[in-house]
Amino acid sequence: MKVLLTGANGYIGRRLKQTLLNEDISLRLLVRNPKSLDPDLGVEVAQGDTFDPASLERALEGIDVAYYLIHSLQHKNYKDLDKQSAQNFLDAAIKKGVKRIIYLGGLGVKEHASEHLLSRIETGEVLSSRPSDIETIWIRAGVIIGSGSSSFEIIRHLTEKLPVMVTPKWVKTLAQPIGVDDVIAYLNASKDLSVNRKLMVDIGSEKMTYKEMMLGCANALGLKRWIFPLPVLTINLSSYWLNFFTPVPYTVARSLIEGLSSEVVIQNDHAKQYFPHIDPMDFESAVKKAIQEMEENQVFSRWSDAGGEYDMWERQHKDDPSSSVLIDRQKMNLDGISKKRVYRTFCSIGGKEGWFGYDWLWEIRGWMDKMLGGAG
Repeated sequence: MKVLLTGANGYIGRRLKQTLLNEDISLRLLVRNPKSLDPDLGVEVAQGDTFDPASLERALEGIDVAYYLIHSLQHKNYKDLDKQSAQNFLDAAIKKGVKRIIYLGGLGVKEHASEHLLSRIETGEVLSSRPSDIETIWIRAGVIIGSGSSSFEIIRHLTEKLPVMVTPKWVKTLAQPIGVDDVIAYLNASKDLSVNRKLMVDIGSEKMTYKEMMLGCANALGLKRWIFPLPVLTINLSSYWLNFFTPVPYTVARSLIEGLSSEVVIQNDHAKQYFPHIDPMDFESAVKKAIQEMEENQVFSRWSDAGGEYDMWERQHKDDPSSSVLIDRQKMNLDGISKKRVYRTFCSIGGKEGWFGYDWLWEIRGWMDKMLGGAG
């Protein structure tokens, strides 16, 4: 089987790429910048994009299954770009005799969808619009929980930084989160699935509100948090709120906030019907796994990953503490003083013994830390 993976530098793409490398297939990656990939990866690389018909057709030559993991959220006119990109991909895939397209979209109903979610739905509709010419498996996921995912980063940062939260009313909205490992499992299994024409598969775990997710994350982190929803925070204010307390930029935060006002729950039982061997982990387990990966510096991909000139550097260094922490080394000669005495003095710093200067300032800092939920 010959497989093409688009979006190989994205959050899902990076993880799916590693899974596919362990499969008995021939893998080809379509990227705009080959330098963004590890040169020792050992896979075929096609340079191009979905707006360059010639490069797209070359990439799809001889392909059996093509993964479509492309989204243009960072562009102002992303809706039009997404539809055109999907149409170009569909036309080229049919022309080159591709048997199946696998697409990852978002959960939701078109009538109540935000602009961002509507774009994801319309992309899926385009890709599955010619079932007589090509098979399409459309996997739909809601809140993806995993180390480095935008949803998890938002939940984690809010939970860690705010002991008491006055939140927008969208925290009461129902959703069905799913662990990123399960998303990868569904995508990987889709290439081998026996199905005709087109299939839409909604995936997720238990139903819960965003408030329950934040409290669940707090519990996993060993924190006590209080959340008070208010109906007065507008989309703009909510977006700035997320931008201030989380690493997600305003443009991305706004698109996410717009989608939080409508429920994102499963609309069909095709996941159990076609993938009975996949048992999605519950929210708590997914959160604990994400936290563990972060603590062990094993974050394989992040929401901000994309095809850029610094991707290779980021992949090699961003999880290395020496690349993200300022290390200041100071040396002093202590001839004539035993190591045991030096160590005992060092261990006595802070606490009841106090500091070597400005004790009152350190005391104020301790109280401030306690007020923000820290140890003091």
